[in-house]
Amino acid sequence: MVTAPTPVNSIEIPYNFQQLCAGWYHGMDMLYAINSTGGLTLGSLRPSGCDTDEKWYLSIWRELSCDVGYARRGASKLPTKEGQREFRKLEKFEKWVEEIVAKLEAEYGLADWEQE
Repeated sequence: MVTAPTPVNSIEIPYNFQQLCAGWYHGMDMLYAINSTGGLTLGSLRPSGCDTDEKWYLSIWRELSCDVGYARRGASKLPTKEGQREFRKLEKFEKWVEEIVAKLEAEYGLADWEQE
């Protein structure tokens, strides 16, 4: 049985990851969006190169993946035990986001798509 692709704006971000964004969003748009709204949804201005809502939604999740990776690298430089705990939490979040990106790419048929 073929299942329908994930609807745009439908992925719920687990609460523990939402809370994690509160401490790490500084200068990172997608982490800020999660911190302020609790999720990721399409905005009002479609980015260049995203001629469908599915491409737009995938681009948001790809950007989140980059932001989480950047935050994780920052946490890896914190020498404290708390810093290491944050690193592990961000590592889990990054893995979860990468799984979402791979799922969306496969479902939308956009694994090879590169945004202009």
